[in-house]
Amino acid sequence: MKKSSLIAVATALLALSGCADHSAFGPQTEQDEKEYNSFDFSTINNNVAVNIEYSVNLEASVFFSIYDQEPGSWVENAYVLKDGIQPLYSGWTSKDGTFSASLSLPSYLKKVYVYTPAMFSTRIMEAEVNGSQINVVENNYASQAATRATEGNTHGAVRTDIDPDYSTYSRKNSQKENTNYSYMVAGKTRPEEYNDGDWKDWLVTYNNDGKLHSESIIKNSDKDDADLYLGKELAGELYEAHQAVINVNKKECPKKLRSEYDMYISQKGEIAINFLGGSTCWNSSLGYYYYPEGHKPASLAEANVVLVFPNTQDGFKTITYNGEKTKGAFTGDCVKLKYYPNIASGSQEGATYEFPAGYRIGFVLATNAWSNRIKSWGMTWDRNFKVRSATSLGLSVDRNGNIFNEPRTAVYKYTDENKKDYIMVSFEDNTDDNNFSDVVFTLTTRATIDNIPDVDPKVEVSELKGIYAFEDLWPAKGDYDMNDVMTKSTYTKLTDSNNKIYEESYTFKTYGNYATLTNGLAVRLDGVSTTDKLEFYVKAVGDEDFSALETTYDATDRVVVLTNDVNTNKGAEYKVKVIHAENSPVKKETIDAEPFIFRAEESGDAVAWWEVHLTGYKPTSKMNFGYFNTGDDCSQPNKDIYYVRSGEYPFAFFLAGATETDLSKMLDPNNESMPIDKLYSGYSDWVTGNGTTNTDWYKSAE
Repeated sequence: MKKSSLIAVATALLALSGCADHSAFGPQTEQDEKEYNSFDFSTINNNVAVNIEYSVNLEASVFFSIYDQEPGSWVENAYVLKDGIQPLYSGWTSKDGTFSASLSLPSYLKKVYVYTPAMFSTRIMEAEVNGSQINVVENNYASQAATRATEGNTHGAVRTDIDPDYSTYSRKNSQKENTNYSYMVAGKTRPEEYNDGDWKDWLVTYNNDGKLHSESIIKNSDKDDADLYLGKELAGELYEAHQAVINVNKKECPKKLRSEYDMYISQKGEIAINFLGGSTCWNSSLGYYYYPEGHKPASLAEANVVLVFPNTQDGFKTITYNGEKTKGAFTGDCVKLKYYPNIASGSQEGATYEFPAGYRIGFVLATNAWSNRIKSWGMTWDRNFKVRSATSLGLSVDRNGNIFNEPRTAVYKYTDENKKDYIMVSFEDNTDDNNFSDVVFTLTTRATIDNIPDVDPKVEVSELKGIYAFEDLWPAKGDYDMNDVMTKSTYTKLTDSNNKIYEESYTFKTYGNYATLTNGLAVRLDGVSTTDKLEFYVKAVGDEDFSALETTYDATDRVVVLTNDVNTNKGAEYKVKVIHAENSPVKKETIDAEPFIFRAEESGDAVAWWEVHLTGYKPTSKMNFGYFNTGDDCSQPNKDIYYVRSGEYPFAFFLAGATETDLSKMLDPNNESMPIDKLYSGYSDWVTGNGTTNTDWYKSAE
C-alpha cells in the first residue's frame, strides 16, 4: 500500500472500527449475506500418492528427497547439489527400499526429481506426475538409462547391485599368486613417484581383478570369527548410520566429523575391517599401519603399510562411468587384520591377529592405484596416482605430493541398540566433493579402542513449504498487490531412519515491504501436545545465528506472536520449534503452522485484534468480529465462513513451493500497488478455473 493513500485508508478503517461494538468481540448476528467467490485459492494437492522403490540388496532404509527441479549436476563421478535449492519433501524408505505415502505437494507439479546420497542407489531419478500419482522405480529407471543417454540426457545414474548372495561372493575363482603388474601402489613399482615404501602383500591374496580370494575373507560360516562378521542386517544398520551422519541432504560431510586420528588400542585384541561400499569411480587401494603410542611415522614410506583391499571399486556406475568390469570389492567383505612385530625388518615372523595394547592403528587410501581402471573415459592419468588419504596427521598428500591442510577422513563411533560399538571410517579421495563417502568401512574388534567420537544417527532435514502473502487493508478494498506482508515458510524435522520425528520446527522469513500500516506477525500451531516443549527464536538480517525470542505461547488459541510490527525488523527470520517428549517421537509430521497478520486495538479497557488469515480460515478468540461483512469482506461468521470476497482477489493466500525468485515481481518496489493479475498473466485463468488450470502461474518464467 502506498503512503499517499494512508490517510484515506486510516479513515476508512477508523470508520469501520468505530461502527463496531467493541464491548462484544464475538460473532455478530443479523448480518446481510453478500455473494462471494467460493474458490479457496489453494495451491496444494493434499493427496498425492507417492511410491518410491529402490533396489538396495541390504536390510537398510534409503534416505531421499523430492524436488520440483533438477537439484544438482554431475561433476566427474560426484553428483553435487546446487546452492539454495530446497526439497519439497524428505524421508526414509522402509528396510526393503520402498516408500509409499499420501503427501501434500504443490498443485503445479508436472515432474519431480528424486535424489539420494545413498552409495548403493541411483543418485537422481525423474518421474512424471500422473494426476495425483507419482511412481519412481529404480529398476525401471536403470533399464531406460541407455535410451536417455542416446537422447543426450546424461544427468541420471544407474545403480550397481551389491553381491546378491552377500555371504557367498560371485568372484572369479582365480587362485593365481598376487601380481604386481596390476598393483600400482608398491614403492618397488614406481618409487620415485609414490615414495610409499613397499606396501606389504602379506595379509590377503587376490586375483587379477583385485578381488580377494575366499580364504582371505571371514564368512558367516566361520564360527570362531562370527562376532567380527557384520552380516546383512547389521551391515544395513551401519549403512543407514553412515547416510545419517555423513551426507544426508548435505553438500558436504560435517566438519565436526572430519578428523586425522589414528585409533588408540587401550586393551589388546583382534581387529577386522568390514567393507561397506563407496561412492566413486576411482579404483583405489586400501591399507593399514600401526605404531607404538608416541612414535607416529614421519611418512608413509616409514609406516610399513599392509595391503587389505588392492581394489576398492565396488561397481560404481553412471551413464558416463561403468565400473562393473573393474569391480574389486563387495559390501560385506570382512578381513581380519594382522600384527607383524618384525615388519620394520621386512619379516613376517611372529605374526599374530592380536594387536598389543599401547599401539595406534591407522589407515590409508591410495587414489586410483589399481591399474585395471574404468576405461570409458580414459582414466589413465599417472599424475593422480600419488594422492593419498590417511588417518594420520601430515600423511595425506595431493596429486603433487604436497601435504593436505585438511583431514581426508572421518572417524566416528556408532552404538547399536545392544550397546555394542562400531567404529566407522570414511575417506575422501582425489575428487574434492567433500562427501567423505568414497570408501566406507567399519571396524569390528575384540580389542578396546578409545576416544572415538559418538554420533547420534538422527537427521535434521528442511523442506520448502512456500510463501504466504497478505493484503493489510482488509476489510476495505485494497490494491491487491499482495505484498504488504510476505513470509516464506520452511519446515524442519529431526528424524531417524524409521521416519520417527523427534523435533519439528517452522522458520518464517520476512521481506522488506512498503506497507505503512503496522502489521504484526503471529503463527497458530496445530498438533502441539501437553508433553511437547516449545522454543522460539529470531535472527535479524546479517546475524549468523538465531537467538532466543522473548514471546509466549497462548495455549487457548494455540498462537505465538512473532513480532508486533514486521517493519521494525525487516528481513528477519523467526523460528518456532516443537520438541516432542524424549521417549515419544511421533510417527509422522504432526505440527502445522499457519501464519497470519494482526494489530492489537484498544477500546476502553478491552483489547481486540484485527486479523487477516487465509481464505476460509477461522480467526482467533481475540478477533474483533465487528470487522466481518464490512467493506469488501463477505464473511458469514454464523456459518463459519471467513475472509471471503467477490471477484478474483483474496485477502491472503499461500503459494506452495514458491521461492523469492518466483515472486520477484511482487517484491519489486517498481510494482507497488500493481494488482497480482497484472504481474502474472496466468493468474486470472487459474482463478476462473477454480485452480484446475494454470496451476504453475507463479512458477512460470515470464
